[in-house]
Amino acid sequence: MSEQIEKTNYRIELEKNKVLAFVPGGNSMWPMLKNRGQSVVVQPKTEKLKKFDVALYQRDNGAFVLHRVITPTEYGYVMCGDSQFTLEKVKEDMVFGVMTGFYKGKEYIETDNLQYRKEVEEWYGNEKRRKRKLKRFYFNQRVKNKIKRIFSRLKKNV
Repeated sequence: MSEQIEKTNYRIELEKNKVLAFVPGGNSMWPMLKNRGQSVVVQPKTEKLKKFDVALYQRDNGAFVLHRVITPTEYGYVMCGDSQFTLEKVKEDMVFGVMTGFYKGKEYIETDNLQYRKEVEEWYGNEKRRKRKLKRFYFNQRVKNKIKRIFSRLKKNV
């Protein structure tokens, strides 16, 4: 979920408060995280992250990103959003936080929860199923956006 918010420097806030809670925007982490639908809790990274951890990092362009570790490497990590297939190489020093949990409705899910870990492994374990679900999701997003634009135009004409 990449989004740069000018008012918030997540790195500074996390260093100052030792914990960070925010509502990420974007669809890159769907289906685990919904666009502006859940609060996430992030703590400072204190050790090398493991496969399937969710890292908070800052790109060279200043954008803050919350993506999943696909492979830890000697230089850092290979990252990917749950609804993406493009892999991104991220240097160790770019990563400063790790998601420790999130709210699904009123329920708090810790990232070391066995059911959650199983869902993540299943999501990444079947690429054909993942592609099918993502195609359907993005098709639905396009339809919803088109309907919103139509209603917006109709309101302007009334």
